[in-house]
Amino acid sequence: MVRKILIVDSSSVLAMRIKVLLELIGCEVELIHFSILKERTAFSSYDLVAVAHGVPVAIASLLVAEVSSEHVLLLAPKVENSEQLSSFSELNRLVPNAIVIYPFFANKEISTLLESVLELGSDSVLQLPTVLLVDHIPERLEKIANSLLGAHIKTITANSIRSAVSQAQGHNIDLLLSDFSLPDGSGIEVFVTLKAHYPQCRCLLFTSKPNQVSMIEAIRQGVEDVLVKPINENMLLQSVHKLWQTELLKRHNIELVERLQDTVDALIEKDSLLRVIYKHTPDAIMLFERNGEVIEANDACSKLFRLSAKELQVCSIFTLLDGTSAAKIKEKVATLNQNRQFSCDVYLPMEGGDGIPLVGSFNEIDHHGEIALAVIFKNVTHLKHKEDLLLEAKDMLEEQVRARTSQLEHAKNVAEAANHSKSEFLANMSHELRTPMHSILSFARFGLDKLSKGEIAVEKLQKYLSRIECSGERLLSLLNNLLDLSKLDVGKFPFNPRPHNLNNIIKTSIDDVSGTAMEKEINIRFLPPKSPLIIDCDEEQINQLLRNILGNALKFSEPHSCIEVVLTNQQEQAIIEVIDSGIGIPDDELEHVFTKFVQSSKTNNGAGGTGLGLALCREFVALHDGEISAHNNSLGGTTIRINFPLEGKSFG
Repeated sequence: MVRKILIVDSSSVLAMRIKVLLELIGCEVELIHFSILKERTAFSSYDLVAVAHGVPVAIASLLVAEVSSEHVLLLAPKVENSEQLSSFSELNRLVPNAIVIYPFFANKEISTLLESVLELGSDSVLQLPTVLLVDHIPERLEKIANSLLGAHIKTITANSIRSAVSQAQGHNIDLLLSDFSLPDGSGIEVFVTLKAHYPQCRCLLFTSKPNQVSMIEAIRQGVEDVLVKPINENMLLQSVHKLWQTELLKRHNIELVERLQDTVDALIEKDSLLRVIYKHTPDAIMLFERNGEVIEANDACSKLFRLSAKELQVCSIFTLLDGTSAAKIKEKVATLNQNRQFSCDVYLPMEGGDGIPLVGSFNEIDHHGEIALAVIFKNVTHLKHKEDLLLEAKDMLEEQVRARTSQLEHAKNVAEAANHSKSEFLANMSHELRTPMHSILSFARFGLDKLSKGEIAVEKLQKYLSRIECSGERLLSLLNNLLDLSKLDVGKFPFNPRPHNLNNIIKTSIDDVSGTAMEKEINIRFLPPKSPLIIDCDEEQINQLLRNILGNALKFSEPHSCIEVVLTNQQEQAIIEVIDSGIGIPDDELEHVFTKFVQSSKTNNGAGGTGLGLALCREFVALHDGEISAHNNSLGGTTIRINFPLEGKSFG
């Protein structure tokens, strides 16, 4: 049965030695570099798996998961290489019971070790000889035959030369055990007759009267040994075993020599082919040491660098290429990844002209037990030129796409914003106009209906007219706010800044809303500074601004509460703060409430309003080069803060 062996390699010489030795002992060997090992390989189908140093632990762990450690060989690196030894120790810890083969082992030692490992299987069969036993004394013949049969050795018996030749027919006789003296001749004659038919047959004679002449003749005819009678059973079996082992070794050696010759012939043929390919391939190939010294190079490499093979062998790859390329290769070599290979762009400077751009494919190899690198250089001048043209065209196209995309995006945003504003405006306006108009029409119809029937009381009519008046005022306020915003948007809103005392404007605004404050019994307290604050402003706008803010504070404050209006002078700015204790504004809506038609989620359910008041306030403040913001108080309520510059720009 042919044994199947898998060798997982990392470009080591030892792995190739193991492959040749395994093939010599009749094994079917598959040698695969770990980088192309398929994940789904059925490792359990192999009788033995050899893992070379340099194979990553992650890949080795896949093997160990399917193969028992008794069927795993580890191929160690040279002792001098501490880096590889450190990596190999991790591999050894993964398979602590695996057999380790070192590079300093002789081929004979490795072969013996491999044979012993392969014979550990349960299907190994011990090969025993077929023996022809010849003796003319029946009692001794039977005794010796029983001893041999007891040792499971196939034994054919005969009592004369004639019967020996007759009994041997049809059998492949390996050993002849014969008495020296027979009735019709001698044991030597039996041996000579058998060797004519069985050249590999060996002979063991026994005699009671050995003499020098007989012994010399026996040795001349190829007799291996002569035992003296009476024959000891143990001595006989030991002699048979020794004789048979010698024959097996001889046969094995003959087979090994034949296989070795076949292997050598195949290797010579393969080496010759590889040498032809290496020498004449159009791609430049170079072998060099880790320090950069060139080991050898092919003809294409000599042509590329314009140096002969001998001249290249005294050069360093780091001096042949430009400094940037040399530094790049040194960095890659110092930090080789687990695949032990890398690619990089390099540049070959040339005298009196442009250099040559190259792409180098580097691979770490085992060169006579030392780490070296092989590189294949490809001239990519034409590819670089095409790449430059493509990059230039790509950049130009990307710039055009970006410009066009930006234009389209801007146009899209403008259109969406306009569409959204229109939809939002129509939705809000339809709601805000419909609500008070519906109220006016409804109460007018109720009143007319009651008057036509003559059933209406004065109180009812007063209530209807009051509701009509309230809705009309709301409608008028909405229309006024819309007109104001429209004028502000087109820049036609009247703006007449003059120096005014801010204290007086605030007091006027508080007086304007005092009626609403009295109805809800809310106290509005004004805290002015010690000295008057004079700013350039439009009194009408500031008054309307403060009325809107105070109106909101009153609307959303509880009865019997207090509203504070604080005026301060800080860092050349007049700061007005309107502080209430109302329901407040959610933190994520503090900026949003100044947008047109937007109300706080806490106030837009049944509280009334158009969502335009604070938007107008921001526009008025912006006209005065100021800022307005909303803040939640720690104890509840909201603070609206307005900043006006005391020495602002000149309004014209």
